[in-house]
Amino acid sequence: QQTTCRRCQRRRGNAGVNMVLLENDRFLTELTKMYERNRESGSVWVTIKRSMLKRLPKRNQLPPPGQVFTDPEWVRLVRASDGKKKISTTVDTKAAEKFSRSLSLVQMASMDGLQEIKKPSKKERAKGSTKKA
Repeated sequence: QQTTCRRCQRRRGNAGVNMVLLENDRFLTELTKMYERNRESGSVWVTIKRSMLKRLPKRNQLPPPGQVFTDPEWVRLVRASDGKKKISTTVDTKAAEKFSRSLSLVQMASMDGLQEIKKPSKKERAKGSTKKA
């Protein structure tokens, strides 16, 4: 099920790009598709931060009687964007390790399009420094 992020609903000035909050497995499949679309050229940004996903009471204001904030449950908010499409998911503390393993597998599988930088050998570096001097 896709729902639009509250933050994106408030701030629509981002060139019509809405962030979609997905379930964990769906997020990983969409991230894989995003990497496939940007394999030849383009970039994908993935950010992870912790969040409570609920509003805390403002300072000097008491929370409503039925709402007590004792020992809040932190979740991880994972976002991905390629400039055209934004997706996000929330990961509970219990499922964080499994999700991070799956995320790293998706990212490592998508890194085959990177070009390897050829480093000069020690002899070539030594020859280069003597030529310049």
